[in-house]
Amino acid sequence: MEEQGQPGEMNTVAEYNVLFDSVGINVCKLLLDDELTILWGNDNFYISSGFTKAEYQKLFPSIKAYYAEHGEEFHKIKNAFAAASKKAGRRAKVSCRRPLKNAGCAWINIDAVITGEVVDGSEVALAVYSDISDLTRLKAERYQLLEEKTRYFEWMMDEYIGNIYISDLETYELLFLNKTAAATLHTTKADATGKKCYEVIQGRTSPCPFCNNVLLTEDDVYAWEFDNPNLEKTFMIRNRVINWQGHRSRIELSHDMLSAEYKLAKKDQEREAILKTIPGGLARIDARDCETVLWYGGKFLEMLGYTAGQFIHELHSKCSYVHPDDRERAASLMRSISKTGEYTVAEFKFVTRSGEVRNLTVTFCYVSGEDSWDGIPSIYSVGIDITEERREQERQRRALEDAYHSLHVANMAKSNFLSSMSHDIRTPMNAIIGMTTIARANLHEPEKVNGCLGKINVSSMHLLRLINEVLDMSKIESGKVDLVLEDVSLPDVVDNIVSICRPMMVEKQQEFKVNIFNVRNEHVITDGDRLQQVFMNLLSNAIKYTPEGGKISLTINELKSELPTKGNYEFIFTDNGIGMPDEYMQHIFEPFARAKDESISKIQGTGLGLAITQNIVQMMNGTIEVQSRPGTGSIFTVSVPLELSLKEEQEHEELSGLPVLVVDDEQAVCESAAMLLQELGMRGSWVMSGVEAVERVVEAHERRDDFYAVILDWKMPDMDGLETVRVIRKRVGPKVPIIIISAYDYSNIEKEFIDAGADAFISKPLFKSKMLHVLQLFCDTYKDACDGDIVPELYKEMAGKRVLLVEDNELNREIAVELLEMQGLQVEAAENGKSAVELFVRSAPGYYDVVLMDIQMPVMDGYEATAAIRALPRQDVVRIPILALTANAFVTDVGKAKNAGMNDHITKPINLEVLFATLYKWLV
Repeated sequence: MEEQGQPGEMNTVAEYNVLFDSVGINVCKLLLDDELTILWGNDNFYISSGFTKAEYQKLFPSIKAYYAEHGEEFHKIKNAFAAASKKAGRRAKVSCRRPLKNAGCAWINIDAVITGEVVDGSEVALAVYSDISDLTRLKAERYQLLEEKTRYFEWMMDEYIGNIYISDLETYELLFLNKTAAATLHTTKADATGKKCYEVIQGRTSPCPFCNNVLLTEDDVYAWEFDNPNLEKTFMIRNRVINWQGHRSRIELSHDMLSAEYKLAKKDQEREAILKTIPGGLARIDARDCETVLWYGGKFLEMLGYTAGQFIHELHSKCSYVHPDDRERAASLMRSISKTGEYTVAEFKFVTRSGEVRNLTVTFCYVSGEDSWDGIPSIYSVGIDITEERREQERQRRALEDAYHSLHVANMAKSNFLSSMSHDIRTPMNAIIGMTTIARANLHEPEKVNGCLGKINVSSMHLLRLINEVLDMSKIESGKVDLVLEDVSLPDVVDNIVSICRPMMVEKQQEFKVNIFNVRNEHVITDGDRLQQVFMNLLSNAIKYTPEGGKISLTINELKSELPTKGNYEFIFTDNGIGMPDEYMQHIFEPFARAKDESISKIQGTGLGLAITQNIVQMMNGTIEVQSRPGTGSIFTVSVPLELSLKEEQEHEELSGLPVLVVDDEQAVCESAAMLLQELGMRGSWVMSGVEAVERVVEAHERRDDFYAVILDWKMPDMDGLETVRVIRKRVGPKVPIIIISAYDYSNIEKEFIDAGADAFISKPLFKSKMLHVLQLFCDTYKDACDGDIVPELYKEMAGKRVLLVEDNELNREIAVELLEMQGLQVEAAENGKSAVELFVRSAPGYYDVVLMDIQMPVMDGYEATAAIRALPRQDVVRIPILALTANAFVTDVGKAKNAGMNDHITKPINLEVLFATLYKWLV
């Protein structure tokens, strides 16, 4: 009884038979015995053999019986099943012939699987028959065609006039060589085939060390030349990889040096070499349509950026690479020379494959069809890429235009400068001449003469400043300015600038502040005079262009630096003056430039100050930036890296931990001072009013923890500094030192504050060194009164010293003698260097204490005189100070003076403060 399956399942052999028949599959079930007995087959299995099912089952109970007359095919099937039974997958696959009833045969593919079922002691297999007769026939036809092609190819190679051989790339086995190659190698095809190529061709026993198999590909031909020592001939060779009868092989075509082909190949090489020397591309264009490229060479494709295949498939071998704007002009030109027969040269734009537009100069030459080798009328062209040349020409043209424009602007600026300088120089000169005339006319009125002399002095200083700026700019532009590096104190630079500028600010009632932030290193290595010149130029501009009652400030920051020996400093000059328009800001640092503004037309200036300032800053490897708006003011920011002067800090351990109170109505000042106190190891605290200061001082006194000192601003709203001092003294007595912060000059308030109980004064800006100096005054005694700065009368110590003055100008000599004698000095004068040397020779050793030596003099100049004195055979010439007294104020002049043996340098016109300070330095 048949086993019943689930509803919808096929449970009978009949159902499977119907399924297989419907899709045309031949299936049978075989017993794997000696005869491969057929247990079952579907209808198609029997019918496809040409027999009916009944006939087949009656005649052939087994596969062996069916193949009774084809024993080889049966054994092929039997062996396939035997091999499958030993494999893991237990699948059998075999292709063989199947005899048919009509005496013919069909080619079939048997795909079977051993099921594991056992019947009568033998395993069972299911087999599927597939008819592959058509496929087999097609393969046979293809194989026959391939055989014919191979024979034809072999025949062509055999008849080839050159040498051909084919060898296996892996084994080096010779697979083929033609008759010519056999003759060249003095062998026969039969003898050479199967041997190693290097053995037959090179006479070697191992592969050639220069074998180029690794360089060969299936796509390109590898051409080379080889001198074969074995055959004593040179060969022109071409190689490529091919598939030969299932072998990945190397085919080699060659001609020896005696053959015509070799000579032609050599000529081709020479032609290619000649073409490569042409710095461009060559093309032959069909003159019939003036657009088809028949041939090209040289760097044609390289210039266009195409490969040979891309040129054919993308441009279709047309002249479409010519720029659309020039395409019709090029075609018209080619048509024209086709008629005239003349050659011509033209320039066109062309477009590369990447889309870049480049310039090309092209020479066209027409060759008629009668003169062409193929009968096609042609235009031969040589194109050279001149893009870079055109770009360079354009760059040079723009540079010339810019240079012309710059020269024009410079000439205009210099013309304007000369016009302005003419006015600026004449103004003080007129004042000097006029005041001199007035003074002469009023010699009996000393007061009026003194006033005239004062105005003459002011005008002279202004005239000197104009001249110095012009000379300074000339030196800078010619590159003759050198920075003289020295140890510079930033507090001294600021004090000097403030001392110079303060009178001008007071005159215009301008408010000026200096703010110090994070300045940890006050001493730097730089050119102090040039740094002071930068400060002076920027501050004087701020004063000039800021109206009366305006505000000006200088902020100094020390920024973080990555190098321990370098400091990054920022100097910010701010004013609320008239400001500058944007159009002038673009030219602000140009020499001779001045804003066109009627409001400043009466302000004196050369237009060189900012140009000089920028040059100095750049020489210091710094930058200068400006921000400005008309009516709002300007901000100049100078940033310079300066080498630090790493001096040992002054000892201040005695101040460590002491409390100090800072009182100022500006928070920035308070915070900066407190930070400096902390760097000194002190406990800094701050308040912003006098009332708070009194409260804090009283509280500390009541705790018996008085402040070591109170640093108090003298100007504050509500309760000012003076009132605060009085209240503190009334509440806590004289014990706590009070230091008054003043704005630069405190002479007019000094007595009043001392009477109120102040102990000392410190001027802004608050540098750390200043604060340390003042605070250390109170270390020995908690109450040590300080009545301010006392300037000792230093110069009286020079009285009686003897000076040898050497000056050729009689008026200058008279003035110098008068000034020196006013200080009690004894002066002897000489009118030139020679006279000075004679005086010195006649004097006793040690007679003169110092020599003031002019430089530019007749007979003998200052350098020669100094050298002569230093060369005298006496002891005092080594010790005596010789000081240059000259108008030569440049760095190189200072160096020249020192090289000549001079000790120091004093610049004319004489500044009395500098003169006496220098004399004091060398005499006392």
